[in-house]
Amino acid sequence: MGALIILLFLGLIGGIIYKIKNRVVVPEGTGLVELGLPASSQVREATLTGDKLTINTGTEVFVVEVSTRKVLLRVKATSP
Repeated sequence: MGALIILLFLGLIGGIIYKIKNRVVVPEGTGLVELGLPASSQVREATLTGDKLTINTGTEVFVVEVSTRKVLLRVKATSP
């Protein structure tokens, strides 16, 4: 029983060391992403799927990668 407790404790310490060595680096800054929209634009829908944020303004759709704060896709909707 004592050996099992020691093994579990060593596994816990090993897990802590692993987490410390493999930290995810968070970019510095305010986290703002400039989309270049006019001030009168309104966000109609925003959906977060994994690391991708989809923003729908009704006239445009943006896909932003949250971790890097980069706009991956910008699609303008036009009327036929």
